[in-house]
Amino acid sequence: MGESTFRSEDRIGLVVAVVLHAALAALLAVQAFWNPAPPPIPNRVTVSLATDVSLESTAPSPVRESRAAIAPTLAEAPAPEAEDAPDAAQPERKPPPRPEARTQPRPAPPSDTRERRRPEPQRQAPVERSSRAPGGSRIGDNFLEGQGAATNTDETRVPASQIGRSARASLQQAINRQLRPYWDAPSGLDAEQLVTVLAFRLNEDGSLAGAPRVVGQSGVTDSNRPQAPLHAERAIRAVQRAAPFDLPDEYYEAWKNISEWRFDRRL
Repeated sequence: MGESTFRSEDRIGLVVAVVLHAALAALLAVQAFWNPAPPPIPNRVTVSLATDVSLESTAPSPVRESRAAIAPTLAEAPAPEAEDAPDAAQPERKPPPRPEARTQPRPAPPSDTRERRRPEPQRQAPVERSSRAPGGSRIGDNFLEGQGAATNTDETRVPASQIGRSARASLQQAINRQLRPYWDAPSGLDAEQLVTVLAFRLNEDGSLAGAPRVVGQSGVTDSNRPQAPLHAERAIRAVQRAAPFDLPDEYYEAWKNISEWRFDRRL
């Protein structure tokens, strides 16, 4: 057998391992010297498994019920009054004496036996009774006709100059809601950029007063130019199919002449 040789790295590792083991043994010996008694053993916890469960809680109530929350018990019949007994602490009270009734002579009847003349009651003019039921109102029969000057005219529609922004926005939403089922924008390259503006007039019943006309068109490019005429044609057809429009009569001055109405992909 050949002799086994250790390299320098193996010798250094062996020496380091021996030194570390010796240091660990010395540390354990010092610890055992300073703490000779073993650590105390913790008490065991007894656990019992109950198989029967009580229907009522047997634990004491941690908080007592407040007396202020308990209502007094009322008896079915009132208690009888106690008999009057002399009280030693209070003196007996005597009822005050009643005043004696004095008899006064009645006045003699008058000797004049002539009949007194009574004044004749004044006759009132007969009151004309109305055929209406009692408790009627002073409101006239035309109180539901709407807004208007009752002393000058019977017009109930609101002038266009007095219509506010909220009313105009509501009218715009109502017209778009009635146009949307009939509006079908053409599809194609850049077709969503097309915008067609129409103008049309409406009668009082919401029907068209003439054919809608195109007043403008924007968003036209080289790629969507073939769809531009179809876009305008479908906008006109949507207005014709949606008529007659269901709009409030009192705001007729605001929707009778629609000068610009925008048709795009997001109508």
